[in-house]
Amino acid sequence: MIGVDRLDRYVARIFMSSWLASTVLFVGLFGVVDFFSKVGELIEHSSSAGAGLGVIGRMYVCRVPGIFVQVAPFVMLMSALFTVLRLQRHGELVAIFMTGRSPMRVLAPIFALTLVCMAVVVVAQESFIPRLAKQRESDEALLVHGREDWVLSTIIKDASGQILNVVDYHVASETIGKLTASGSDERGRARITSGEDAVFDEAEGGWRLRNGRIEVLAPGGDRPEIVEDAAFLRTDVRPQDLMIEKQQPFDLSFREIVERGERYPQSARWKLLRHYHITYPLSVLLLVMLGVPFVLKRRHRGTLVGMGIAMLLCVGYLTVDVIVRDMGLAGFLPPVIASWLPVILAGSLSVVLFDTLET
Repeated sequence: MIGVDRLDRYVARIFMSSWLASTVLFVGLFGVVDFFSKVGELIEHSSSAGAGLGVIGRMYVCRVPGIFVQVAPFVMLMSALFTVLRLQRHGELVAIFMTGRSPMRVLAPIFALTLVCMAVVVVAQESFIPRLAKQRESDEALLVHGREDWVLSTIIKDASGQILNVVDYHVASETIGKLTASGSDERGRARITSGEDAVFDEAEGGWRLRNGRIEVLAPGGDRPEIVEDAAFLRTDVRPQDLMIEKQQPFDLSFREIVERGERYPQSARWKLLRHYHITYPLSVLLLVMLGVPFVLKRRHRGTLVGMGIAMLLCVGYLTVDVIVRDMGLAGFLPPVIASWLPVILAGSLSVVLFDTLET
């Protein structure tokens, strides 16, 4: 009879070998496809910029944590399915069940390691990815777009209600090429502040301007009533806020998303992302719970059919997750429901599937 500790180590060893192979496959495939889709630009711009393979390698190293987070649900699902498949193929699973062990007891190491992977996803999502995002985007601007610096433009609202139109923000030097802020003064008149080469002053809480000017328009008028020179624009919009506006959801930490939600309390996007940063790591566990019963309930020839059903079901889960999330961003569903509905449905279904398992 296989001892409890020995059984756990044996199943965990099979699972880890499957996990390593699946991680290399998915991350490598993702990286290869991305590389060959950009290979022309990489060769052209890296040569003209004098950048070698080291810079290209650094760009993809910075992308690895983000790629891992995106493929983690599929990696864990495939690892779990291959582990059960290997145990079934050699008849070991039947022998283990004959000793009186339940399916849940056999799968305990798989679920334990899945929880570890969830923790790794959270750490990568909250720490590594936000730190590497700036370097990754800077390298991509150089190698793919042929720019010496990562340059972005955006429109953002500050806490006082001013609308800032940012044109050509240079991330490396933290300088805005052209900045225009539209708001109102204490008398309700439209107030427009504009300038060039804006640099943020942390101590004063605003942007110092070159060739700055202030225009105040009377209510209902289209001509400026007052025109003054301006050397400073007071606002709580910081350089990191400009980057956040242009970054992808997985490039942001939970703290950054909460801060944006507090600044824009009416924005469905930030409310949804706040919940989605919690629900997405749960999908790593949910896909394993959804997929494993279809393989565990089948014998021999039916195993491949079970794997196919498991994969289709999990693709369906991710598809529903994307559709519901987009509906939440569009305002058709409340952010809380859009984030948690797929998790609740998948969790309920997985409980039912495990309840019907037969050894």
